[in-house]
Amino acid sequence: MAIYLSFTYSLKKSFKYVLKIGFGIFFLLFLGEGIVRFYFPDLKEELRYKQIHCLQQFSEIRLCPEVNETFTRKDGKPWDIQTNHLGERTVSMENPENSTTKVWLIGDSMAMGYGLPTNKSIAYLLKNKFNIQTRVLAVDAIGTNGILSLYLDIYNRVNLEGKPTHIYWIWNPSDFIDDEREKKGFRKLIYPIHFYLSRFSVLYNYAIRSPKANVYEGSPILYPKSHTTYTNLKNFFRKTSDHKEHIRILFSWGMAPNGTPDTRDPNYEHSKVFFTSQKIKTIDLRRETEIEFAQKKQIYIPEDGHPDEDLAELFASAIAKDYKNSQ
Repeated sequence: MAIYLSFTYSLKKSFKYVLKIGFGIFFLLFLGEGIVRFYFPDLKEELRYKQIHCLQQFSEIRLCPEVNETFTRKDGKPWDIQTNHLGERTVSMENPENSTTKVWLIGDSMAMGYGLPTNKSIAYLLKNKFNIQTRVLAVDAIGTNGILSLYLDIYNRVNLEGKPTHIYWIWNPSDFIDDEREKKGFRKLIYPIHFYLSRFSVLYNYAIRSPKANVYEGSPILYPKSHTTYTNLKNFFRKTSDHKEHIRILFSWGMAPNGTPDTRDPNYEHSKVFFTSQKIKTIDLRRETEIEFAQKKQIYIPEDGHPDEDLAELFASAIAKDYKNSQ
């Protein structure tokens, strides 16, 4: 009996000790969350932006449906984003499931129009300036396999009348980085935990600050042909082989760390050769980008690197020209 009482007493004492430690950790995390929110208010905007993203099948990132939000860029300018019930960015609230839209814009944040107000986005310009209705299938930082998954998910869902005749992919070497971060194995298993923590905790976001998208730090490196991105691209074109003649790859110069076109990056030329070898048509806007940058046009979002309104218009004009020439 004495042994039993002694054991029970020890158990209660241990439980109280664990409870105190747990409460202490919770208090420190709560305090840290408050401190970071106070001293780093910009992180709250980043957190709010992450909350318009939803998780599908435990590892696939999508824009949430029925979003209508306004955010502030690093240069202080506002931009808005609207999505329909499928989580696709729209310039109007038409139902895409009943749409016969023949032009699809695919890719990551560049195609999605990150940082651009709706009336400056590529899809808006195509519709309102060139009378070309465009469906946007794009989410930021999803990599080559993520773009393929999103594209096939919609392509296989629509009937023959809804299939695209023109597919424009705004491509950037940032995919080399995104593809290296692809979630596999144990990382894929625990990804939902990371996703929801990054969605709601400023402290967690501060601890795992992401590098700038579309901006190289230091000197750009040439990725080898054995890189996973080239493997993923081959897989992309193999799985879309029955209609890959509809695909066009668009690219311009990305932004260098000093805010100028990154003309030193060798990956554009090497990737262009690769796309040609895969019998994929490319629309190369590097020269036009340099000219417009020299004319002091708004090519890149300051301190960010994503296309600003003049580069978006350059993309839209190139798409419209190719589309009308192929009619």
